[in-house]
Amino acid sequence: MVKVVHNIHFPVSARSFVMPLVVFLNKNGIETELWVENNLKHTSVIQQLNVPKQLISSDLVINPFQFYRRLSNFCNQLRESKPKILHAHQSRASVIPLLAAYLEKIPVRIYHNHGLPYLGYQGILRWLLRSLEILNIRLATHVLLVSNSNLEVAQVDGLLPKSKGAVIANGSAVGINLNDFEFSTDFVKKAKEKFGVSKANFVLAYVGRPVKRKGFHLLLKAWEKSGLGLKNNYLLIAGCTDAECDNVLGRNVVGVKGLGYLKDLREFYAACDALTLPSKHEGFPYSLLEAAAAGKPLIGTDIPGVRCAIVHNQTGLLVPFDDEEALANAIIQLASDPLLRLRLGQNARKRAEEQFSREIVLAGLLNFYQKDLGVEIDESLVHKV
Repeated sequence: MVKVVHNIHFPVSARSFVMPLVVFLNKNGIETELWVENNLKHTSVIQQLNVPKQLISSDLVINPFQFYRRLSNFCNQLRESKPKILHAHQSRASVIPLLAAYLEKIPVRIYHNHGLPYLGYQGILRWLLRSLEILNIRLATHVLLVSNSNLEVAQVDGLLPKSKGAVIANGSAVGINLNDFEFSTDFVKKAKEKFGVSKANFVLAYVGRPVKRKGFHLLLKAWEKSGLGLKNNYLLIAGCTDAECDNVLGRNVVGVKGLGYLKDLREFYAACDALTLPSKHEGFPYSLLEAAAAGKPLIGTDIPGVRCAIVHNQTGLLVPFDDEEALANAIIQLASDPLLRLRLGQNARKRAEEQFSREIVLAGLLNFYQKDLGVEIDESLVHKV
């Protein structure tokens, strides 16, 4: 029997992006465990991980003694569990698991890259982050990326040979559950009322923290430049408060509503007319995929990852990174053209259905395990989990 371990350090990411993979593999006769860090801040999230799991520290640390302790513990756990496949997720948290698996001679070591952070930085930090990718790739026997544009960059940039990298299905970490983003008229009405935008002409949305690498500073400047906030239009922000938004530019930007952390984003997507993500770097951004599933038009920067989530002039608009005027013009274009929003939004939903449904991505994962890794299904385990 082939035993598989999926490892990711952050419990919230484990719940969203890895647990569905573990559930699916177990249901299809491949014995799989989830290994995740015992983060005390996320005890409630860990309790929601209703799959076979182990709690173990795997995040990369600078302190050499802590690093050795974590590496030693991971090696010991591998010896005890005896998996045939280690499937490690995300850049920083894959070094210790992959190194331990290499030392313990685990035959199949998968590095599942969820983005290339070094693309968003310069100087020594860029070199360090790029070196981290190279190390993970060399320790792995197989490398998966979440978008074809990231795969292309990794190959062109010399990180991996063409024979080693792959993308599951059409990309994304785990696809999208389309049923979660089908909203009734009444649901949309109540969502708009909840966020105070029921009488707005146009509502643009952004999901994320107020950080430069996500283009948040640029977005606020572009929104202010557009003048839309003065004309009964709103920019809704999920992930930071009004005070945090004000601190970014040192002033209040008219029409911006910081909603703070939202546990459930369905109402948020229902209340908006379009969504934007002007990032520096992305793997395959889920805010764009979720908004597409909700039938919303998209605005994003023309960078790896984002350009796989948006087809320019078909499902949304792509603009050059760090171009405030281009972003402002794209926002104005969608705000002023309801028919364009409708067409792009309908196309976005259709593309999500045809290429990024959870069923499509999970089927691609199973195909990878069976055809590329040669894993045989244990029929006695099928549908029993």
